[in-house]
Amino acid sequence: MTMEWKDDKDFMAKYGYSNPEMLAKWVSQFFAYETGGILLRSKVVKADIIYALGGFSAVWSWEKYKDIIQNRRDTAWGQGYMSNAEFFVQEMLKIGLRTDPSFKDRLETFRRTLKP
Repeated sequence: MTMEWKDDKDFMAKYGYSNPEMLAKWVSQFFAYETGGILLRSKVVKADIIYALGGFSAVWSWEKYKDIIQNRRDTAWGQGYMSNAEFFVQEMLKIGLRTDPSFKDRLETFRRTLKP
């Protein structure tokens, strides 16, 4: 998703409740990660399989939206909001760092290019 914002307030003004289409896009993405986290915690699926199916992309999404998620935790939904998604991302990150020698460098490069 190509979305740009200045800060949390700007993000919610552009992509929050006043813009249901964009709200649905980013929230549904994170609910997929939330579901993945629940399935991993419950040992219904193996993390390596989910990673191979593209679960690694959750790491990039989390890096981009983690401040927004934290803002939603602080202002609206509580600290448990998207906690399974965060668990999912951490598991994908562990696998990426363990199996791909270039993962750490690519992650650092991605972090430097993030806006804001």
